[in-house]
Amino acid sequence: MEIPPALLGTGGPVGVLLFGVVLILTGRLVSRSVYEDRIKDKDAQIVSLQAALTARDEQVKVRDEQTQKLLAQSDLTVQLLQSLAREAGRNDLAS
Repeated sequence: MEIPPALLGTGGPVGVLLFGVVLILTGRLVSRSVYEDRIKDKDAQIVSLQAALTARDEQVKVRDEQTQKLLAQSDLTVQLLQSLAREAGRNDLAS
């Protein structure tokens, strides 16, 4: 942020005070307690997001395991139906 020359050249201590007030009003200068509160809020948000990510990862792991079990069962079902079709003489279904 560029300091206006009018505040530097002619204002002196009043100009510095006005510049500080402008910084406070625009939110660029905050007190330590406000800063620490914002940091605590961000830390809490990070912790909750990490917990959600851990839970989601566990759900994905369980879903992958279930999918693998279902694929194995479906492969067995397909092989059984193809062998039954071959036994019945329906070679067009057995391929």
